[in-house]
Amino acid sequence: MNENNIFNDMNEIERIQADIARDLEIADALELSVPPVLSSALMPPSAAYGAQPVMMPHFAPRPVVVPQARGSWLRKLALVCIVCTLGTASFGFAAGAAGEWMRGRGVEDVGAPVVQEVPADAGAAPSYVFEQLQDPSFVATIADMIDLIVPGVVSLTTFTDAEEDGFQRMPARRNGSGVIFAEGEDQIYIATSHYVVQLGTHVQVRFACGALVFAQPFAQDQDINISVITVGRAAMADAGVADIALATFGDSSEMRMGDTVIALGNARGEGISATRGVISTEEHVITVWGRNLGRYIDIYTLQTDASINYGDSGGPLLNARGEVIGIIDASIMIFDMGAQAEGIGHSIASNTVQPALYEIVNRMRPAIGIQGGDVPAMLAEALGIPQMGALVSHVTQNGAAQRAGVQPGDIITGFNELPVLDFNQMRMEVATLRPGDTVEMRILRDGEVLVLEVTLLPMQFDRF
Repeated sequence: MNENNIFNDMNEIERIQADIARDLEIADALELSVPPVLSSALMPPSAAYGAQPVMMPHFAPRPVVVPQARGSWLRKLALVCIVCTLGTASFGFAAGAAGEWMRGRGVEDVGAPVVQEVPADAGAAPSYVFEQLQDPSFVATIADMIDLIVPGVVSLTTFTDAEEDGFQRMPARRNGSGVIFAEGEDQIYIATSHYVVQLGTHVQVRFACGALVFAQPFAQDQDINISVITVGRAAMADAGVADIALATFGDSSEMRMGDTVIALGNARGEGISATRGVISTEEHVITVWGRNLGRYIDIYTLQTDASINYGDSGGPLLNARGEVIGIIDASIMIFDMGAQAEGIGHSIASNTVQPALYEIVNRMRPAIGIQGGDVPAMLAEALGIPQMGALVSHVTQNGAAQRAGVQPGDIITGFNELPVLDFNQMRMEVATLRPGDTVEMRILRDGEVLVLEVTLLPMQFDRF
């Protein structure tokens, strides 16, 4: 390299440094003060429904996004690296400039909360936010981010003994993943894909420390393919689970095409592993008819080229800050002209998942506690009745229907002063009510018509 080239390179470096200084000043000038946002809210306990867990406030889809101070240093660091690397200076200069800037500027957000170590007591589990690391001498990597998050991700194994209630037999053993997102006094709450646990007879949870504990069913939202399972604290203590972490949800509408994401999941049932990719398309909204809610709902999805494999369903899709911006759904298969597409993975976006989890865990959705279907034509003919109503196949233990006296084999012909045409119509009517509402239910049992009073309880399940 001749002297002229060296001179030109030095001038270019000085110009880039001046551009960086200008951009940093502009970024600082654009920072807006943001009032503190509570990361969780403790719902008041209820004697009727049991103690409530710590849970995040409702996250409205597509909120107005205001830049927050805690995100400033990573954006500026990325700006330093991008500008320097694109110039004629070497990558070594980019790394050096970034390191100098971090040492000089990385502690400016003094008011932001600091991530603390998770105590040995499993009862205390702070949420993680990777961006909040404040040690200026610590150069954070993706591996460091994953270290913080892994205690909040679990591997699931679902076992199915046999076919039940006429459903098609599922594989005897299925693998999946889950995200710990809330905790109560006696149990923790894990979100996963409904596909992973549906029709299972029992579900085994493997924590990051390797401990194995069996989970209990809690509730589900089949409209968005999300289920919630619980693990008791006593069982965790017996198994030696020392530390966990609670997921921090991000705003999926902020994700842009090309943004880096990390997928964590129990790939092939071999334990938690990570894959890296980018957002392939910005948040996509699908409007579907929600059978359980009885209304149209918007489902937000994110597409990524991060490798999604069998067993990853139910695991988190993370942004560069370590926030959950989606729950992986590997059951969504994409086909193009009869051939399966490659490099396409999907997740249910956090702007759909988080509000649903909030309603489920805080017991805001009503249920009568039955499973069933439409009345078969042969049964209606044998009973000499029109083919209408809802046939009860299973009654949830200690649920609203069982408390009212409903039994398997009953045919529900009226609900809340309306005739029941089919099972879905009754389910939609339930969705219009609230826990605590009392309604009349007319049933047909052994040729006799009975009228029962049912007080709706929060949604709960006694099996997967």
